[in-house]
Amino acid sequence: MSLSNVSTKALLDEINRRLYCADKEPKRTIFIGPPGAGKGTQAPLIKDEFCLCHLATGDMLRAAVSAGTEMGKKAKAIMNEGKLVGDDVVVGIIAEAIEQPECKKGFILDGFPRTVPQAKMLENLLVKKGTGIDKVVNLEIDDDLLVKRITGRWIHPSSGRSYNTYFNPPKQAGKDDITGEPLTKRGDDTAEKLTQRLKVFHSQTQPVIDFYESKGKVAHIDASLDMSEVTRNIRKNL
Repeated sequence: MSLSNVSTKALLDEINRRLYCADKEPKRTIFIGPPGAGKGTQAPLIKDEFCLCHLATGDMLRAAVSAGTEMGKKAKAIMNEGKLVGDDVVVGIIAEAIEQPECKKGFILDGFPRTVPQAKMLENLLVKKGTGIDKVVNLEIDDDLLVKRITGRWIHPSSGRSYNTYFNPPKQAGKDDITGEPLTKRGDDTAEKLTQRLKVFHSQTQPVIDFYESKGKVAHIDASLDMSEVTRNIRKNL
């Protein structure tokens, strides 16, 4: 690959990043929590500090389809038929993603697994690679506190950075602090839809927490605390 079009600053930044990451211990983690618990806020902060890649299921699926990978082609064919992408394809996309250079030191899985069968499929995948999940970060928060977090949430699509009108507002309303690009709202970020999503989360995902709890891998984090305090508590448990 030619580096002629890469700026000197970008090259130096990459060199510094590699030097910083060289001695980091690999960490394979899962962030679990109800919608609005802060997974999308905390993951970008933690991934940079520990040199991990942030693997959000929806983003991975779209990226695989766009890149035309083997699993991306399978997913596209399924979606074109109006069907839901099965667990086997999602796990295949994860398998492709964790082989990328940015995942060399490990990953944060966000949005997967949601069910115990998915957790077992993930475990089988990692066993074949001679690895396993090191820590599951369970972001705990009362349902009643999530309404403002959800209804006030704004997302910067390309980076995954998230803001909140009430708790973590952008410096300029509707604009990303770093790029100045427009922020967007998710279509299901309403109080009505949140209630249904929480029902699904509690019924499907609590057994996943129990699954990893039995293996002694769960760190319970109080996600109702100040954002920086939550970050410190996650850091201490990794």
